[in-house]
Amino acid sequence: QEDVKLFLQSIDKDGSGTIDAKELLEALPGSGICESDVKAFIAEHDTDNDGKLNAAELMEFLTSCGL
Repeated sequence: QEDVKLFLQSIDKDGSGTIDAKELLEALPGSGICESDVKAFIAEHDTDNDGKLNAAELMEFLTSCGL
């Protein structure tokens, strides 16, 4: 869980404790992922519906992937 928090902090450029689509896109340069895909990913895993991912939501996603 500490690794997830550190990962989130490295992407969280505004220090809000969450990552939004813009921050996630900036963390994936050259990946070929488009903004609409990132927004859809966030919407799918955003359990509090604030349009961003927090540490708990990110951890839940990673756990569901077996990581």
